[in-house]
Amino acid sequence: MYTVAFIMKRKPGMSLEDFLAYYRDRHGPRMVELIKDKGLISYEHFPVAPQDKGRYLAEGGPAYDAVSVYSFATEAQAEECWDLPEVIEDSAAFIDLDAMVTLPTNRRTVFMFG
Repeated sequence: MYTVAFIMKRKPGMSLEDFLAYYRDRHGPRMVELIKDKGLISYEHFPVAPQDKGRYLAEGGPAYDAVSVYSFATEAQAEECWDLPEVIEDSAAFIDLDAMVTLPTNRRTVFMFG
């Protein structure tokens, strides 16, 4: 299995509310529609949790707005999906692609209740 996390922030000039709405209502469903039959095993969203204080809040707010985690059967299948023009176009509509961090990962469960 091949899992990759994308750590992203919104395009300059886009409000957090607009970013999160697009991420939830447009991008998520669109990605599933485009890649569900191309080796996709799972796809999860982790939008930023709004907060105004606390130990994890950087001065000026979070540096990023969301994390998406995709798992595919193989790395080759993932790479094929990232090259789809529709994926690139939809992502560019709301993500600051120059600031995005791409993090290929290996899953290691340390603890799971139940």
